[in-house]
Amino acid sequence: VAILDKTLFYPEGGGQQSDTGYLMQNGKKVRVKKVEKAGKAILHFVDGELKKGEVEGEIDWGRRYAMMRHHTATHIINAATRKVLGNHIWQAGSELDENEARLDVTHYKRIGEEEAKEIEKEANRMVASFKPVIKKFMRRDLAEKKYGMRLYQGGAPKSSVLRIVEIPGIDSEACGGMHVNNTGEIGLIKIVGIERIQDGVERLRF
Repeated sequence: VAILDKTLFYPEGGGQQSDTGYLMQNGKKVRVKKVEKAGKAILHFVDGELKKGEVEGEIDWGRRYAMMRHHTATHIINAATRKVLGNHIWQAGSELDENEARLDVTHYKRIGEEEAKEIEKEANRMVASFKPVIKKFMRRDLAEKKYGMRLYQGGAPKSSVLRIVEIPGIDSEACGGMHVNNTGEIGLIKIVGIERIQDGVERLRF
């Protein structure tokens, strides 16, 4: 395990898998398999050994960009599901990696095939609106006053300052994850499955 004084590797959290990549030191290159947060430290799990001293990091950008697209798409799917099925829709969990994402939402009945098609259509309409994805920090009280409690779709952070991810006119959430800068970067969203994981909770895989 390597701990650095600063890092650009994203640790696992908020339903998002961690970055992978490499750390280089004196011509030696070791693979970073996963990254986790432990208190204030960021733990880099590496294949190999590093000595105390300066290192250079290299993130697997293809993996990261795929996860950024999936993470912004998760916010879009959430907003599209709410628009199609109603304001009672609330995120109950999410998980994403570079290959696909899933979003669990509260709903009182099964999501039907036609409803799924409508959600997918609405999500892609949102993508094609080419809206900016704005990331900003706000004081908690001001954020709650401006956006309301729907900010806390992914749970309520403990801090007094929140990182807000806003897609104007579509969605605003308190979120520490990585996102693209414009909805158009996401590309086509395809819902590949819907299942009921418990009473009142539907899982959308896309």
